[in-house]
Amino acid sequence: MTHQSRSAEIAATVADPAPVLQLIVVSAVEILQGAAGVIALLEGEHLVPRASYGLPPGALTNLHPRLDRVILNVLGQLGEQVSVLYLPSGFGDWARRYHVLALPMQHSEQLLGVIYVFRYVDAGGFSDRDLHVLDVFARQASGALQQARATADMLAEKTRLEEMQNTFVSIVSHELQTPVAIIKSYAATLAREDATWPPETIQRVSHNIEDECDRLHRLITDLLDLSRIQAGRVAMRVGSVDLAQLTTEVVDQLAPRSPRHSLRTSFPANFPIIRGDADQLRRALFNLVQNAIKYSPNGGEVLVVGELMGAAAVIVRVIDHGSGIAPGEEERIFERFHRSDNRLSRGTAGVGLGLYITRSIVEGHGGRIWAESDGPGRGSVFSMLLPVGATPA
Repeated sequence: MTHQSRSAEIAATVADPAPVLQLIVVSAVEILQGAAGVIALLEGEHLVPRASYGLPPGALTNLHPRLDRVILNVLGQLGEQVSVLYLPSGFGDWARRYHVLALPMQHSEQLLGVIYVFRYVDAGGFSDRDLHVLDVFARQASGALQQARATADMLAEKTRLEEMQNTFVSIVSHELQTPVAIIKSYAATLAREDATWPPETIQRVSHNIEDECDRLHRLITDLLDLSRIQAGRVAMRVGSVDLAQLTTEVVDQLAPRSPRHSLRTSFPANFPIIRGDADQLRRALFNLVQNAIKYSPNGGEVLVVGELMGAAAVIVRVIDHGSGIAPGEEERIFERFHRSDNRLSRGTAGVGLGLYITRSIVEGHGGRIWAESDGPGRGSVFSMLLPVGATPA
């Protein structure tokens, strides 16, 4: 059991399973008084030897895949011990001197590989005890593989989160510094004692300062919402919500800021009143319409359509003819801090939180949101499905 304890210790600390598998196969051969052993892992449709002990030169290259077809049919069946006489001729005289016991390495009924132990024919066949001992090693190897994979996944996720954090810090720093610098510049201009500004200039500069303050407010609000979502502290004030009216209000708010776009709404007359948090749903609609405007830099129509899904649910779609979505990005764009890696995204303000917050709002109402696009440059459709009378989570 010392060998097994040592292998478990190694398995808990490394992402590469090779040293652990090598230790397990050596231990299995020694305890079972065998002459050789192999651990082969299932890779695609083939079993590939990844750890071995005691095999003569060249044996590994001939072990698979023909031996697998024989062994896989009788794994662990002591009454039908596999004789290496079935091995291909490439094993030569060596093949006629051994029996082999093999067991599958599995996790949740998924085959991970096979562990083999070879024993001299003169040493006698394998017993029930041998079978149980090898089963312990098979489980050890399966656990080592799962631990290694879990560790590798954890390290990959850690790297991804670190990259995300670095990107986030960089973007937020830029997004904070830009409006602050603009506000400071405008304020300094207005405060010059050696200049007299006409009223229209003062009004224009004041509007610009106001716009930059709004930009800062949206960024701070996004960061606060992110904090609340991650902490599970998003409170809802549930009541009756008229989505058609909310959409009209959002369009009326954004239209003056987007003279190059035609913002329209289309809701059927019998569109129902739903249950939800009006402020949060207004925020979700605002984010989607603003996103459609942002990624349609050449202008064009942005259409918000309401549809009935029977008596239990409604769908609100935001349709644009802008930059579209690259294949494979339809789900990732809803991740926090994610921004598509293209020229328009890099030149567009934002920290990649709007769609993440929107998805959290929709899912908090028991609904779901998804995006569709025919590809870059061909526009996109964002759809929110919301239950009519369900109580939000």
